[in-house]
Amino acid sequence: MRYKIRNQIQVNRKDVQGIVASGYDHLDHARFLFLKIVNPVPMKKWLESIVPLITNAEYPENKKPDACLNLAFGWKGFEALGIATKFQDVSHEYTRGMYPLEARVTLGDSGESDPARWEYGKEESDPLHLLLLLYAITAKELAAFHQKICGSIEFQCGLAVVKQQDSFRRAGDFTEPFGFRDGISQPHVKGLLGRRKRAETAIDTGEFVLGYENELGQLTPMLSIENWEDPRGYLYDHPEHRGQLRAFGMNGTYMVFRKLLQKVDNFWNYVGKNSLDTNGAVDNKARELLAAKMVGRWRSGAPLVLAPEAPEAEPRNDFYFMPTDPDGLACPIGSHIRRANPRDSLDMSPARSILMSRRHRLIRRGRKYAEQTPDSTADSPKHEQGIYFIALNADLRRQFEFIQQLWINNPTVNGLDNDKDPIAGDNDGTCDFTIQKKPISRHIHGLERFVVTRGGGYFFVPGIRAVRFLANYPP
Repeated sequence: MRYKIRNQIQVNRKDVQGIVASGYDHLDHARFLFLKIVNPVPMKKWLESIVPLITNAEYPENKKPDACLNLAFGWKGFEALGIATKFQDVSHEYTRGMYPLEARVTLGDSGESDPARWEYGKEESDPLHLLLLLYAITAKELAAFHQKICGSIEFQCGLAVVKQQDSFRRAGDFTEPFGFRDGISQPHVKGLLGRRKRAETAIDTGEFVLGYENELGQLTPMLSIENWEDPRGYLYDHPEHRGQLRAFGMNGTYMVFRKLLQKVDNFWNYVGKNSLDTNGAVDNKARELLAAKMVGRWRSGAPLVLAPEAPEAEPRNDFYFMPTDPDGLACPIGSHIRRANPRDSLDMSPARSILMSRRHRLIRRGRKYAEQTPDSTADSPKHEQGIYFIALNADLRRQFEFIQQLWINNPTVNGLDNDKDPIAGDNDGTCDFTIQKKPISRHIHGLERFVVTRGGGYFFVPGIRAVRFLANYPP
Protein backbone atom coordinates (compact mmCIF):
# COMPACT_ATOMS: atom_id res chain seq x y z
CA MET A 1 0.00 0.00 0.00
CA ARG A 2 1.02 3.65 -0.33
CA TYR A 3 1.41 5.96 2.65
CA LYS A 4 3.92 8.42 4.09
CA ILE A 5 5.55 8.39 7.50
CA ARG A 6 7.57 11.44 8.58
CA ASN A 7 8.41 12.35 4.99
CA GLN A 8 9.61 8.82 4.32
CA ILE A 9 7.87 6.42 1.96
CA GLN A 10 6.89 3.02 3.29
CA VAL A 11 7.27 0.51 0.47
CA ASN A 12 6.28 -3.13 0.71
CA ARG A 13 9.76 -4.34 -0.20
CA LYS A 14 8.61 -7.94 0.14
CA ASP A 15 6.40 -7.43 -2.93
CA VAL A 16 8.98 -5.54 -5.03
CA GLN A 17 11.36 -7.65 -7.11
CA GLY A 18 14.91 -7.41 -5.84
CA ILE A 19 16.49 -6.05 -9.01
CA VAL A 20 14.68 -2.76 -8.38
CA ALA A 21 16.62 -2.24 -5.15
CA SER A 22 19.89 -4.01 -5.95
CA GLY A 23 22.20 -4.75 -8.84
CA TYR A 24 23.47 -7.89 -7.04
CA ASP A 25 27.02 -6.58 -7.23
CA HIS A 26 28.27 -9.49 -5.12
CA LEU A 27 27.16 -11.94 -7.84
CA ASP A 28 29.60 -11.91 -10.76
CA HIS A 29 27.79 -14.40 -13.01
CA ALA A 30 24.49 -13.64 -14.73
CA ARG A 31 22.27 -15.35 -17.30
CA PHE A 32 19.42 -13.71 -19.18
CA LEU A 33 16.93 -16.15 -20.71
CA PHE A 34 14.46 -14.86 -23.29
CA LEU A 35 11.53 -17.26 -23.47
CA LYS A 36 8.47 -17.83 -25.63
CA ILE A 37 5.24 -19.18 -24.14
CA VAL A 38 4.21 -22.21 -26.19
CA ASN A 39 1.55 -23.64 -23.88
CA PRO A 40 0.07 -21.38 -21.15
CA VAL A 41 -1.30 -24.23 -19.01
CA PRO A 42 2.01 -25.92 -17.99
CA MET A 43 3.72 -22.53 -18.12
CA LYS A 44 1.44 -21.20 -15.36
CA LYS A 45 2.01 -24.28 -13.22
CA TRP A 46 5.75 -23.70 -13.58
CA LEU A 47 5.28 -20.01 -12.80
CA GLU A 48 3.45 -20.80 -9.58
CA SER A 49 6.23 -23.18 -8.56
CA ILE A 50 8.94 -20.52 -8.85
CA VAL A 51 7.10 -17.66 -7.11
CA PRO A 52 8.71 -18.54 -3.73
CA LEU A 53 12.14 -18.42 -5.40
CA ILE A 54 11.81 -14.88 -6.78
CA THR A 55 14.22 -12.54 -5.02
CA ASN A 56 12.47 -9.59 -3.40
CA ALA A 57 13.75 -6.20 -2.26
CA GLU A 58 13.94 -6.98 1.45
CA TYR A 59 17.31 -6.62 3.17
CA PRO A 60 19.00 -10.02 3.61
CA GLU A 61 18.93 -10.93 7.31
CA ASN A 62 22.31 -12.61 7.77
CA LYS A 63 24.18 -12.90 4.49
CA LYS A 64 23.58 -12.00 0.89
CA PRO A 65 22.23 -14.89 -1.21
CA ASP A 66 24.48 -16.94 -3.48
CA ALA A 67 21.88 -16.83 -6.27
CA CYS A 68 19.02 -14.51 -7.22
CA LEU A 69 16.06 -14.76 -9.60
CA ASN A 70 13.87 -12.07 -11.16
CA LEU A 71 11.52 -12.11 -14.12
CA ALA A 72 9.80 -9.71 -16.50
CA PHE A 73 7.08 -10.00 -19.15
CA GLY A 74 6.97 -8.66 -22.68
CA TRP A 75 3.58 -7.43 -23.90
CA LYS A 76 3.38 -10.38 -26.29
CA GLY A 77 3.76 -12.62 -23.23
CA PHE A 78 0.62 -11.16 -21.68
CA GLU A 79 -1.12 -11.75 -25.01
CA ALA A 80 0.01 -15.38 -24.98
CA LEU A 81 -1.42 -15.77 -21.46
CA GLY A 82 -4.79 -14.42 -22.61
CA ILE A 83 -4.81 -11.46 -20.25
CA ALA A 84 -3.59 -8.55 -22.39
CA THR A 85 -7.09 -7.48 -23.49
CA LYS A 86 -8.18 -7.24 -19.84
CA PHE A 87 -5.61 -4.59 -18.90
CA GLN A 88 -6.32 -0.88 -18.60
CA ASP A 89 -3.85 2.04 -18.40
CA VAL A 90 -1.27 0.25 -20.54
CA SER A 91 1.83 2.14 -21.66
CA HIS A 92 1.80 2.80 -25.41
CA GLU A 93 5.58 2.47 -25.61
CA TYR A 94 5.42 -0.90 -23.86
CA THR A 95 2.81 -2.37 -26.21
CA ARG A 96 4.51 -0.84 -29.25
CA GLY A 97 7.95 -2.18 -28.37
CA MET A 98 11.34 -1.26 -29.82
CA TYR A 99 10.94 -2.78 -33.26
CA PRO A 100 8.43 -0.52 -35.14
CA LEU A 101 9.57 2.52 -37.13
CA GLU A 102 8.28 4.95 -34.50
CA ALA A 103 10.57 3.39 -31.91
CA ARG A 104 13.55 3.24 -34.28
CA VAL A 105 13.31 6.99 -34.92
CA THR A 106 12.87 7.79 -31.24
CA LEU A 107 15.77 5.61 -30.09
CA GLY A 108 18.14 6.27 -32.99
CA ASP A 109 18.23 2.63 -34.08
CA SER A 110 19.36 3.14 -37.65
CA GLY A 111 22.21 1.92 -39.85
CA GLU A 112 24.13 -0.78 -38.01
CA SER A 113 21.58 -0.58 -35.18
CA ASP A 114 18.56 -1.16 -37.39
CA PRO A 115 16.30 -3.77 -35.72
CA ALA A 116 16.24 -5.76 -38.96
CA ARG A 117 19.85 -6.68 -38.11
CA TRP A 118 19.22 -7.58 -34.48
CA GLU A 119 20.00 -10.98 -33.01
CA TYR A 120 16.67 -11.02 -31.16
CA GLY A 121 13.73 -8.73 -30.53
CA LYS A 122 12.36 -8.89 -34.08
CA GLU A 123 8.81 -9.10 -32.84
CA GLU A 124 7.32 -10.63 -35.98
CA SER A 125 9.64 -13.66 -35.98
CA ASP A 126 10.72 -14.20 -32.36
CA PRO A 127 8.53 -12.36 -29.83
CA LEU A 128 10.10 -12.10 -26.39
CA HIS A 129 7.35 -13.23 -24.03
CA LEU A 130 9.30 -13.64 -20.83
CA LEU A 131 12.72 -12.67 -19.52
CA LEU A 132 14.36 -14.59 -16.68
CA LEU A 133 17.26 -12.89 -14.93
CA LEU A 134 19.49 -15.34 -13.06
CA TYR A 135 22.46 -14.29 -10.94
CA ALA A 136 24.95 -16.43 -9.03
CA ILE A 137 28.23 -16.20 -7.19
CA THR A 138 30.07 -18.76 -9.39
CA ALA A 139 29.60 -20.35 -12.80
CA LYS A 140 28.86 -23.69 -11.13
CA GLU A 141 26.25 -22.11 -8.88
CA LEU A 142 24.67 -20.40 -11.89
CA ALA A 143 24.38 -23.68 -13.80
CA ALA A 144 22.82 -25.40 -10.80
CA PHE A 145 20.42 -22.51 -10.23
CA HIS A 146 19.43 -22.54 -13.89
CA GLN A 147 18.64 -26.26 -13.63
CA LYS A 148 16.64 -25.71 -10.45
CA ILE A 149 14.54 -22.93 -11.97
CA CYS A 150 14.15 -24.23 -15.50
CA GLY A 151 14.87 -27.94 -15.61
CA SER A 152 14.03 -29.21 -19.08
CA ILE A 153 12.03 -26.08 -19.70
CA GLU A 154 11.22 -26.63 -23.36
CA PHE A 155 9.57 -30.00 -22.76
CA GLN A 156 7.81 -29.66 -19.42
CA CYS A 157 6.96 -26.02 -18.81
CA GLY A 158 5.26 -24.86 -21.99
CA LEU A 159 8.18 -22.56 -22.75
CA ALA A 160 10.80 -22.37 -25.49
CA VAL A 161 14.17 -20.60 -25.27
CA VAL A 162 14.51 -17.80 -27.82
CA LYS A 163 17.94 -16.63 -26.69
CA GLN A 164 20.32 -17.16 -23.80
CA GLN A 165 22.78 -14.42 -22.90
CA ASP A 166 25.52 -14.89 -20.30
CA SER A 167 27.60 -12.33 -18.46
CA PHE A 168 30.73 -12.72 -16.36
CA ARG A 169 32.95 -10.20 -14.65
CA ARG A 170 35.94 -10.60 -12.39
CA ALA A 171 35.34 -9.97 -8.71
CA GLY A 172 35.51 -6.25 -7.95
CA ASP A 173 35.51 -5.24 -11.63
CA PHE A 174 32.88 -2.55 -12.22
CA THR A 175 34.26 -1.16 -15.46
CA GLU A 176 32.50 -1.16 -18.82
CA PRO A 177 34.31 -2.37 -21.98
CA PHE A 178 35.81 1.04 -22.86
CA GLY A 179 37.59 0.80 -19.50
CA PHE A 180 35.68 3.36 -17.41
CA ARG A 181 34.17 2.79 -13.98
CA ASP A 182 30.43 2.24 -14.46
CA GLY A 183 27.27 2.45 -12.37
CA ILE A 184 28.31 5.44 -10.25
CA SER A 185 25.42 7.76 -11.02
CA GLN A 186 22.55 5.68 -9.64
CA PRO A 187 19.51 7.50 -8.24
CA HIS A 188 18.65 7.02 -4.58
CA VAL A 189 14.98 6.12 -4.29
CA LYS A 190 12.71 6.97 -1.38
CA GLY A 191 11.57 3.81 0.33
CA LEU A 192 14.35 1.78 -1.27
CA LEU A 193 17.35 3.53 0.22
CA GLY A 194 20.39 1.36 0.80
CA ARG A 195 22.42 1.26 3.96
CA ARG A 196 25.30 3.22 2.49
CA LYS A 197 25.48 6.98 2.88
CA ARG A 198 23.76 8.60 -0.06
CA ALA A 199 25.38 11.38 -2.07
CA GLU A 200 22.24 13.11 -3.35
CA THR A 201 18.68 13.88 -2.36
CA ALA A 202 16.48 10.83 -2.75
CA ILE A 203 14.04 10.76 -5.67
CA ASP A 204 10.34 10.05 -5.27
CA THR A 205 9.51 6.35 -5.32
CA GLY A 206 6.98 6.67 -8.15
CA GLU A 207 9.70 7.49 -10.66
CA PHE A 208 10.69 3.83 -10.50
CA VAL A 209 7.99 1.86 -8.67
CA LEU A 210 4.35 2.06 -9.72
CA GLY A 211 1.70 2.90 -7.13
CA TYR A 212 3.64 5.71 -5.44
CA GLU A 213 3.92 9.45 -6.05
CA ASN A 214 6.46 10.53 -8.66
CA GLU A 215 8.40 13.79 -8.95
CA LEU A 216 5.31 15.41 -10.52
CA GLY A 217 3.31 14.68 -7.37
CA GLN A 218 1.20 12.15 -9.30
CA LEU A 219 0.72 8.42 -9.67
CA THR A 220 2.12 7.19 -12.97
CA PRO A 221 -0.60 5.24 -14.83
CA MET A 222 -0.20 1.53 -14.13
CA LEU A 223 -1.60 -1.70 -15.48
CA SER A 224 -4.97 -2.35 -13.86
CA ILE A 225 -7.78 -4.86 -14.20
CA GLU A 226 -11.46 -5.07 -13.31
CA ASN A 227 -12.25 -6.26 -9.78
CA TRP A 228 -14.12 -9.32 -10.92
CA GLU A 229 -11.02 -10.59 -12.76
CA ASP A 230 -9.35 -11.10 -9.36
CA PRO A 231 -11.93 -12.92 -7.22
CA ARG A 232 -9.28 -14.39 -4.89
CA GLY A 233 -7.83 -10.99 -4.07
CA TYR A 234 -4.26 -11.55 -5.16
CA LEU A 235 -3.87 -7.92 -6.24
CA TYR A 236 -3.97 -4.60 -4.40
CA ASP A 237 -7.01 -2.38 -4.59
CA HIS A 238 -6.25 0.43 -7.03
CA PRO A 239 -5.31 3.54 -4.97
CA GLU A 240 -7.21 5.86 -7.33
CA HIS A 241 -10.15 3.56 -8.23
CA ARG A 242 -10.91 1.76 -4.99
CA GLY A 243 -13.62 -0.82 -5.25
CA GLN A 244 -13.57 -0.70 -9.06
CA LEU A 245 -10.12 -1.75 -10.27
CA ARG A 246 -7.31 -3.91 -9.03
CA ALA A 247 -3.76 -2.57 -9.31
CA PHE A 248 -1.89 -5.25 -11.25
CA GLY A 249 1.01 -2.81 -11.69
CA MET A 250 1.42 -2.02 -7.99
CA ASN A 251 5.05 -2.43 -6.91
CA GLY A 252 6.03 -3.15 -10.51
CA THR A 253 8.15 -1.23 -13.01
CA TYR A 254 9.11 -1.20 -16.68
CA MET A 255 12.41 -2.64 -17.86
CA VAL A 256 14.49 -1.69 -20.87
CA PHE A 257 16.83 -4.44 -22.12
CA ARG A 258 19.24 -3.65 -24.94
CA LYS A 259 22.25 -5.62 -26.10
CA LEU A 260 24.79 -2.91 -26.95
CA LEU A 261 27.95 -3.80 -28.85
CA GLN A 262 30.82 -1.47 -27.98
CA LYS A 263 33.46 -0.88 -30.64
CA VAL A 264 36.36 -0.71 -28.24
CA ASP A 265 39.16 -0.63 -30.83
CA ASN A 266 37.35 1.97 -32.93
CA PHE A 267 36.83 4.18 -29.90
CA TRP A 268 40.44 4.16 -28.76
CA ASN A 269 41.76 4.47 -32.32
CA TYR A 270 39.55 7.52 -32.86
CA VAL A 271 40.67 9.08 -29.59
CA GLY A 272 44.29 8.30 -30.42
CA LYS A 273 44.29 9.88 -33.89
CA ASN A 274 42.90 13.04 -32.31
CA SER A 275 45.60 13.09 -29.62
CA LEU A 276 48.82 13.35 -31.62
CA ASP A 277 51.94 15.22 -30.53
CA THR A 278 54.02 17.47 -32.79
CA ASN A 279 55.84 14.41 -34.18
CA GLY A 280 52.61 12.71 -35.21
CA ALA A 281 52.77 10.09 -32.45
CA VAL A 282 49.94 9.41 -30.01
CA ASP A 283 50.32 11.47 -26.84
CA ASN A 284 49.03 9.02 -24.21
CA LYS A 285 48.30 11.72 -21.65
CA ALA A 286 46.31 13.73 -24.20
CA ARG A 287 44.58 10.52 -25.29
CA GLU A 288 43.40 9.77 -21.76
CA LEU A 289 42.23 13.34 -21.29
CA LEU A 290 40.24 13.37 -24.53
CA ALA A 291 38.55 10.08 -23.65
CA ALA A 292 37.73 11.47 -20.20
CA LYS A 293 36.32 14.63 -21.80
CA MET A 294 34.02 12.53 -23.95
CA VAL A 295 32.79 10.51 -20.98
CA GLY A 296 32.90 13.30 -18.39
CA ARG A 297 34.88 11.15 -15.94
CA TRP A 298 38.34 9.66 -15.73
CA ARG A 299 38.66 5.89 -15.99
CA SER A 300 38.65 5.78 -12.19
CA GLY A 301 35.16 7.28 -12.19
CA ALA A 302 36.34 10.59 -10.79
CA PRO A 303 34.26 13.40 -12.37
CA LEU A 304 36.17 16.04 -14.30
CA VAL A 305 34.12 18.77 -12.66
CA LEU A 306 35.72 17.86 -9.30
CA ALA A 307 39.08 16.47 -10.48
CA PRO A 308 39.99 18.06 -13.84
CA GLU A 309 43.67 17.13 -13.47
CA ALA A 310 43.54 14.07 -11.20
CA PRO A 311 42.95 10.83 -13.18
CA GLU A 312 43.39 8.64 -10.09
CA ALA A 313 40.94 10.52 -7.87
CA GLU A 314 38.12 8.67 -6.17
CA PRO A 315 34.81 8.13 -8.00
CA ARG A 316 32.19 10.55 -6.71
CA ASN A 317 28.65 11.51 -7.56
CA ASP A 318 27.98 14.35 -5.09
CA PHE A 319 28.40 17.32 -7.41
CA TYR A 320 26.69 19.89 -9.59
CA PHE A 321 28.12 21.47 -12.73
CA MET A 322 27.15 25.12 -12.51
CA PRO A 323 28.94 26.31 -9.31
CA THR A 324 32.43 25.56 -10.67
CA ASP A 325 32.06 24.65 -14.35
CA PRO A 326 29.16 26.56 -15.95
CA ASP A 327 30.95 26.89 -19.31
CA GLY A 328 32.09 23.28 -19.61
CA LEU A 329 35.80 24.08 -19.41
CA ALA A 330 36.46 21.08 -17.15
CA CYS A 331 33.61 18.76 -18.21
CA PRO A 332 32.42 19.55 -21.76
CA ILE A 333 28.77 20.48 -22.18
CA GLY A 334 28.31 17.61 -24.66
CA SER A 335 30.02 14.91 -22.58
CA HIS A 336 28.16 11.69 -21.87
CA ILE A 337 27.51 12.24 -18.16
CA ARG A 338 26.37 15.82 -18.71
CA ARG A 339 23.76 14.55 -21.17
CA ALA A 340 22.55 11.42 -19.38
CA ASN A 341 22.08 13.30 -16.10
CA PRO A 342 22.36 17.08 -16.63
CA ARG A 343 21.75 17.89 -12.96
CA ASP A 344 21.79 21.71 -12.76
CA SER A 345 23.24 22.39 -16.23
CA LEU A 346 20.24 22.46 -18.57
CA ASP A 347 19.55 25.69 -20.44
CA MET A 348 17.35 27.12 -17.66
CA SER A 349 17.82 28.17 -14.05
CA PRO A 350 19.91 25.68 -12.03
CA ALA A 351 17.04 25.03 -9.60
CA ARG A 352 14.61 24.25 -12.40
CA SER A 353 17.26 22.16 -14.16
CA ILE A 354 17.70 20.01 -11.07
CA LEU A 355 13.94 19.55 -10.86
CA MET A 356 13.77 18.63 -14.55
CA SER A 357 16.67 16.18 -14.31
CA ARG A 358 15.05 14.38 -11.39
CA ARG A 359 12.06 13.60 -13.64
CA HIS A 360 14.21 11.82 -16.21
CA ARG A 361 16.33 9.35 -14.26
CA LEU A 362 16.92 5.63 -14.71
CA ILE A 363 17.96 2.82 -12.41
CA ARG A 364 20.62 0.92 -14.37
CA ARG A 365 21.39 -2.76 -13.81
CA GLY A 366 23.53 -3.51 -16.85
CA ARG A 367 26.17 -6.23 -17.15
CA LYS A 368 28.99 -6.43 -19.65
CA TYR A 369 29.59 -9.31 -22.00
CA ALA A 370 32.28 -10.73 -24.26
CA GLU A 371 31.53 -13.35 -26.89
CA GLN A 372 32.91 -14.79 -30.09
CA THR A 373 31.74 -13.30 -33.36
CA PRO A 374 30.03 -15.48 -36.00
CA ASP A 375 33.15 -15.37 -38.21
CA SER A 376 35.43 -16.53 -35.39
CA THR A 377 37.44 -19.71 -35.97
CA ALA A 378 39.80 -21.84 -33.91
CA ASP A 379 42.75 -20.48 -35.88
CA SER A 380 41.49 -16.93 -35.85
CA PRO A 381 39.34 -16.27 -32.77
CA LYS A 382 37.44 -13.00 -32.78
CA HIS A 383 35.50 -11.47 -29.94
CA GLU A 384 33.21 -8.54 -29.40
CA GLN A 385 32.42 -6.74 -26.17
CA GLY A 386 29.52 -4.77 -24.95
CA ILE A 387 26.87 -4.17 -22.33
CA TYR A 388 23.55 -5.77 -21.64
CA PHE A 389 21.94 -2.43 -20.90
CA ILE A 390 19.18 -2.89 -18.32
CA ALA A 391 17.23 0.12 -17.10
CA LEU A 392 14.21 0.42 -14.82
CA ASN A 393 11.69 3.27 -14.91
CA ALA A 394 8.00 3.85 -14.29
CA ASP A 395 7.39 5.77 -17.53
CA LEU A 396 9.18 4.55 -20.67
CA ARG A 397 8.32 7.68 -22.63
CA ARG A 398 9.16 10.32 -20.02
CA GLN A 399 12.29 8.60 -18.79
CA PHE A 400 14.18 6.24 -21.09
CA GLU A 401 12.89 7.43 -24.46
CA PHE A 402 13.10 11.10 -23.47
CA ILE A 403 16.75 10.72 -22.46
CA GLN A 404 17.61 8.77 -25.59
CA GLN A 405 15.89 11.12 -28.04
CA LEU A 406 16.27 14.57 -26.50
CA TRP A 407 19.51 14.33 -24.56
CA ILE A 408 21.62 11.53 -26.08
CA ASN A 409 20.83 11.90 -29.80
CA ASN A 410 19.92 15.60 -29.94
CA PRO A 411 22.73 17.49 -31.75
CA THR A 412 21.61 20.91 -30.45
CA VAL A 413 21.03 20.18 -26.77
CA ASN A 414 22.15 22.91 -24.35
CA GLY A 415 23.16 25.33 -27.08
CA LEU A 416 25.42 22.95 -29.00
CA ASP A 417 25.38 23.03 -32.78
CA ASN A 418 26.23 19.61 -34.24
CA ASP A 419 27.07 17.41 -31.27
CA LYS A 420 25.42 14.14 -30.29
CA ASP A 421 26.48 12.06 -27.31
CA PRO A 422 30.11 11.12 -28.15
CA ILE A 423 29.81 7.73 -26.46
CA ALA A 424 26.23 6.46 -26.86
CA GLY A 425 24.86 8.71 -29.62
CA ASP A 426 23.73 7.52 -33.05
CA ASN A 427 26.66 9.22 -34.74
CA ASP A 428 27.36 8.58 -38.42
CA GLY A 429 30.58 10.49 -39.09
CA THR A 430 28.89 13.84 -39.69
CA CYS A 431 28.78 15.15 -36.11
CA ASP A 432 31.38 16.80 -33.90
CA PHE A 433 32.52 16.75 -30.31
CA THR A 434 33.13 20.21 -28.92
CA ILE A 435 35.64 20.82 -26.15
CA GLN A 436 35.01 24.21 -24.58
CA LYS A 437 38.23 26.21 -24.24
CA LYS A 438 39.23 29.86 -24.00
CA PRO A 439 39.59 31.80 -26.18
CA ILE A 440 38.53 29.26 -28.87
CA SER A 441 36.76 25.93 -28.43
CA ARG A 442 38.15 22.82 -30.09
CA HIS A 443 35.91 20.85 -32.47
CA ILE A 444 36.72 17.19 -33.13
CA HIS A 445 35.08 16.17 -36.39
CA GLY A 446 33.79 12.94 -37.89
CA LEU A 447 32.46 11.36 -34.73
CA GLU A 448 31.84 7.64 -35.31
CA ARG A 449 29.20 5.40 -33.81
CA PHE A 450 30.90 3.49 -31.01
CA VAL A 451 27.84 1.72 -29.56
CA VAL A 452 25.59 -0.45 -31.74
CA THR A 453 22.28 -2.04 -30.75
CA ARG A 454 22.21 -5.81 -31.31
CA GLY A 455 18.82 -6.69 -29.79
CA GLY A 456 16.39 -5.97 -27.03
CA GLY A 457 12.87 -5.19 -25.94
CA TYR A 458 10.61 -3.59 -23.36
CA PHE A 459 9.41 -5.65 -20.40
CA PHE A 460 7.24 -5.26 -17.34
CA VAL A 461 8.61 -6.35 -13.95
CA PRO A 462 5.52 -7.16 -11.88
CA GLY A 463 5.26 -7.18 -8.13
CA ILE A 464 5.42 -10.67 -6.66
CA ARG A 465 1.71 -10.68 -5.78
CA ALA A 466 1.00 -9.92 -9.44
CA VAL A 467 3.16 -12.88 -10.50
CA ARG A 468 1.12 -15.15 -8.23
CA PHE A 469 -2.06 -13.70 -9.76
CA LEU A 470 -0.79 -14.50 -13.26
CA ALA A 471 0.02 -18.07 -12.28
CA ASN A 472 -3.60 -18.57 -11.18
CA TYR A 473 -5.38 -16.52 -13.84
CA PRO A 474 -7.63 -18.62 -16.10
CA PRO A 475 -7.22 -17.82 -19.80
